[in-house]
Amino acid sequence: MTAQFPVFLYGTLCDPELLEIVAGEVVEQTPATFADHRVFWAKDQSFPIVTKGSDKPAHGLLISVSAAAKARLDFYEIGFGYYLHACSVNAASTAHPAEIYLPEDGRWTAGAPWSLSDWQQEYGTLAREAARDYMRLFGLKAPQEAAALFGQVRGRAASRLRARHQPSPMAFQPAQTRANVTTHTSNRPLQDFFDVVEETLQFQTFAGSPSAKVQRISLIGGDAVTVLPYDPANDTVLVIRQFRHGAFSRGDENPWCVEPAAGRIDPFETPEEAALRELREETGVIARDLHRIASYYPTPAAVSEHLTSYVATCDLGGADGRIGGLSGENEDIMSHVIPFNSLMEMVHSGAANTGPLVMSALWLQNERHRLR
Repeated sequence: MTAQFPVFLYGTLCDPELLEIVAGEVVEQTPATFADHRVFWAKDQSFPIVTKGSDKPAHGLLISVSAAAKARLDFYEIGFGYYLHACSVNAASTAHPAEIYLPEDGRWTAGAPWSLSDWQQEYGTLAREAARDYMRLFGLKAPQEAAALFGQVRGRAASRLRARHQPSPMAFQPAQTRANVTTHTSNRPLQDFFDVVEETLQFQTFAGSPSAKVQRISLIGGDAVTVLPYDPANDTVLVIRQFRHGAFSRGDENPWCVEPAAGRIDPFETPEEAALRELREETGVIARDLHRIASYYPTPAAVSEHLTSYVATCDLGGADGRIGGLSGENEDIMSHVIPFNSLMEMVHSGAANTGPLVMSALWLQNERHRLR
């Protein structure tokens, strides 16, 4: 008989679908309680902690898992500082020895009382989507290495959810959708800050027949925003300059690119919120108004990144020459405030060498009279 390991769960893994994704199998589970403990949200986080000292028990699930499933649960929990400790729980009016995942002492502070249903409603969909990707790292990376990538994993998961809920408008009829693509093989030779996806597939041709089997490789990242600050009172714009590894890898002798402010959309942000945040972080500028240009794929043949671009009206006084960016992300960003006409000269000369900047400049050229 295969050995089974009893574990008491009290938090997000009480969600049946998430538990099955993480464990990799259907798990036997029984409602249970943990005496003299109570479950709280970790303060300012999207997961819970359990604390000792309560006249009421903590409610959760007693599960029985195989060694393989337990190894997967360990991988999911240990990277975030949750380790197994022995405990005794009550299930069906009987005491049972078990283990429980508890955070490192002092790592998190208790917030409001925990609610699984509130978590499921607000965070559950993204957590399940992210877990499907995260568990692909099991056996490939140590738990702490995988946890360091969780923000990127969750960002890519949020991108997929946005794509499902906000698909690109159909430009022509008859419509062609994902249903017109057959994927035969799919693997990920690289899973890191970006994922690389290699697939063998067929797609419906315009003649109506399936294409030959083709191999395609794409770089998978999260969604992002760009924002070009414009000062209508002085007819000036702010562009930033920073080292870009893509240009360096191509062999460009000038890999410090000229761009609008830009950055990833965090999982629970709107594009507008991300644009305002990135503008502050990279340039120190506060926008008065935000004007959406477009949402689009800049390089759809091989990169999943989806951008939303904006122009922000603002006061650019004192912003020229500022060095910005987040030190924790090793950003080193120089701001340049220049006349709008100088920006257009850069577009024509090629000194403005990034797509979002060129597109934003051309949009502003058409709309500038309205903003002044």
